[in-house]
Amino acid sequence: MPMTKSIRFNLKPGDYDIERVREKGSDFLKAHGFSDDTVQTQMTILHQLISSGRKFDSLMTSENEMAVLLLIEKNAIIVEVSKPVNESSYSQLDELDKTIQSIRRWGYQDPFEPYKIDYSKICDNSQDFEAEGFELAKIAYEGGAVLDFYVSEDSILNLSAVRNLDGNL
Repeated sequence: MPMTKSIRFNLKPGDYDIERVREKGSDFLKAHGFSDDTVQTQMTILHQLISSGRKFDSLMTSENEMAVLLLIEKNAIIVEVSKPVNESSYSQLDELDKTIQSIRRWGYQDPFEPYKIDYSKICDNSQDFEAEGFELAKIAYEGGAVLDFYVSEDSILNLSAVRNLDGNL
C-alpha cells in the first residue's frame, strides 16, 4: 500500500472542477486497495460535501478557496471540506447545525426520513430540494457516514463526513 494516507485539493470559488477531484480521489483510494463500491460511495460523499460547502460562496470574496481533504485512517475514510466564513453566514451555519442534528436524531435506520416527509411541500413550492439538506441526508443515508462541522477560531468552516469501514459506528 502507498505511504500517503491523505490527499488535499484547493478549489477556487466559481471554478470547482469536481470531476478532476473525483478522478484524483478515485485514483488515490484505488491505489490504497479499496473496492470500486467503496470508491464510488466515497466519491458521492465527496461530491455532496463540496456541494454543501458551495452554499457559502455567495458570502465570501472570490479569492477564498475551498480545501477538500480525503484521509484514510485505520478503520475509516474521512472527507472534510474547509472554507472561510464570516458573520453574514451565521444564519446558514445555524441551518447547517439544525440539518445535521435532524439527521442524527433520525439515526442510521433512516436519516432520509425528515426529507421524505417534507419532499412534497418542497416540490410544491418549487424550492431547491438540495438547499433543504438533501446532500447531507444523502451522505448519511447512502454513504453511511457520520456528519459533523465546526467553525475554527480563525473563522474556517470544517464540514466532515466519517465513514466507518468496520460497519460499527
